[in-house]
Amino acid sequence: MVFYKERSGVIMQGAGIREVKKSRYVNHRRRQMIFRRICLISSVIISTLTLICAEGILSHAQDNDEVHYYKYYTSITIMPGDTLYSIAEDYGLNYEDIESHVMEIAGINHLTDDTIYAGSSLIVPYFSTEFR
Repeated sequence: MVFYKERSGVIMQGAGIREVKKSRYVNHRRRQMIFRRICLISSVIISTLTLICAEGILSHAQDNDEVHYYKYYTSITIMPGDTLYSIAEDYGLNYEDIESHVMEIAGINHLTDDTIYAGSSLIVPYFSTEFR
């Protein structure tokens, strides 16, 4: 018996047309099923990744009850009797301590010590709940 190769596989030469068509149909159905499985698995993976990403985005959503503070800077004129510490107390909302606020004011204004003079200007950082 002699064999020959077709696209759908090896078929015997003596096989009838009905067997050839059946063999092609079976191979076609097998390829269809494989393709459908791949599509299904891909869809499940994409859906899962989408849900994971959406959950990550939504988990970072902010509560409406939470108060947010925004950092701003203002320029002030030093009045007689003002010190860096008194200015830091006036504008120091949301700082860990007064000392860290004084250090930040000194750094922004390039001060080497805590000596300031009435009539001079300083840039002072402060926090506000208002977004500008």
